[in-house]
Amino acid sequence: ADATEWTFQLRKGVTFHDGTPFTADDVVYTMNRHVAEDSTSTIKSVLSSVKEWRKVNSHEVKVEMNSPNSDLPILMGLFQSKIVKNGSTGDGIGTGPFVLDSFEPGIKSLHRKNPDYWRDGANLDSIEITAITDSAARANALLAGDVQLIVAVDPKSFRQIETADGAELLSTPAAVQLGICCLKSTEPGANDDFVKGLQYIQDRERIVKKVLRGKGSVGNDTPIMFAHGRDFCENLPQREFDPDKAKFHFNKSGYTSAELHMAPVASGIEDMCLLAQANAAKIGFDLKVKKVPADGYWGAVWLTEPINVVTWFPRPTANSQIAIQFAPGAAWNDTHWHNDRLGELLKLSLAETNLERREEMYCEMQTLIHNGSGMVIPAFSNINDGIASNVMGVPNLPLGNLGGAEWPEFIWVT
Repeated sequence: ADATEWTFQLRKGVTFHDGTPFTADDVVYTMNRHVAEDSTSTIKSVLSSVKEWRKVNSHEVKVEMNSPNSDLPILMGLFQSKIVKNGSTGDGIGTGPFVLDSFEPGIKSLHRKNPDYWRDGANLDSIEITAITDSAARANALLAGDVQLIVAVDPKSFRQIETADGAELLSTPAAVQLGICCLKSTEPGANDDFVKGLQYIQDRERIVKKVLRGKGSVGNDTPIMFAHGRDFCENLPQREFDPDKAKFHFNKSGYTSAELHMAPVASGIEDMCLLAQANAAKIGFDLKVKKVPADGYWGAVWLTEPINVVTWFPRPTANSQIAIQFAPGAAWNDTHWHNDRLGELLKLSLAETNLERREEMYCEMQTLIHNGSGMVIPAFSNINDGIASNVMGVPNLPLGNLGGAEWPEFIWVT
């Protein structure tokens, strides 16, 4: 009842693609890799409250916590939490509805139906996934009938797909962040006035209306928005577009120019940055937007360059969203921001059962991020995918493209 111990009963009769039975050994192996002392797992911070994953029998796992974690069952739904075979490190063997036949990084992968899948599904005999990095080329491939599903439709292609015969735009309201990261570990992000200047120069309403073509919502420089329900802090004042305040803070910072490294990692993010550049120029600030290739961006630019862009698909809980981006020591801490109070609140909120006190904790966390994290989040985008009109069954799940990447199991073609 206090969320300090959890027991998971595993489904029997499930096998990996090589015929090996799925058991508690696989779960314990997978989860221990995430929380090991030398682990660099991106969900290590999210699972930091776990003391031990213990096998009870072949199909039962007990989890003991160092501190209460009421979100743990939900966190098992994160894509990083998918279970791999005991002892495996990269062979691509899972228990899912399709078996990996071949994989050419950056080119394509081929998958065939798993005849031993444990439940009904996998309506297709095979799937071919092709890498098309250019958004316009993806849209053209859909319209030409060369592919039947595409992800991350650029807003410039919305109307073209919406009015085409044989294709449809699937727009799912979601909290997909369009963000600018100012690293707090170096200048100019370490300067609070510089960050505030960059925040006030964002014309948030225009970004949603013009850049995202209305398929999005205004952001408030925190990753939590109204879709997170009671954990969203309604009392946090909305930061508005205010060129005068932006000029005041830029002047106070002592900076007259800065360079923003940008790659088109999300639909609309390039135009968002160019709009900020134009707004900054009007008040005498030189915001240079350096466009870099999307290929290799996450390894070479994000978390490295002093000012860079980021996009995040929503996590299933507010706590997991904040923890993966801002927890002290998190592998993917967007801005190298370390706030001990935030780390404390992340743990306390998981143990809190009083809803009013829990809401106060989440409001405090969002206020800390809003005022001091170095994060600029002007807008949230819908998840926008394109599908052929004869494709049915794509799940309406706002956790990622094409139903949170769960589409292979559910779709069929008429």
